Amino acid sequence: MENLSILNNKQTILKPNSEFERRRIFQYYLENDIKLTEQEREILNKCVAVEPESIGIIGCLLNDKSHLNTLRLAIGSKNKSNLKLTNLSKQLFTNKFLQKAENYYMIDKDFNDLSDVELDVDKVYNEIYFQ
Repeated sequence: MENLSILNNKQTILKPNSEFERRRIFQYYLENDIKLTEQEREILNKCVAVEPESIGIIGCLLNDKSHLNTLRLAIGSKNKSNLKLTNLSKQLFTNKFLQKAENYYMIDKDFNDLSDVELDVDKVYNEIYFQ
């Protein structure tokens, strides 16, 4: 569907306070198992999202082994309303990867050096796992 393309909705994806519109696009990609292009990956890697479901879906769509994406997948694995997101997230990361990601963000990387994307993912992760 053309109107739900990440490329055609780049401004919506990157604009703050567009959670509903973004989540609709992200869910379309997730539900239809759409593989990302390199340009779409770049857009998602710049997306500042504060809503746990959107963060988890971004993790599934990117499906990479970075520390940041591991935290995204961990957030997605705790989702209670989107079973596909929950199950896929659980499949895409291991506790070993999660421990490495936690160590990286809590010990190795200085808080002041985090990007806006990292700050929001880290905040939501901490709210879900440590509250």
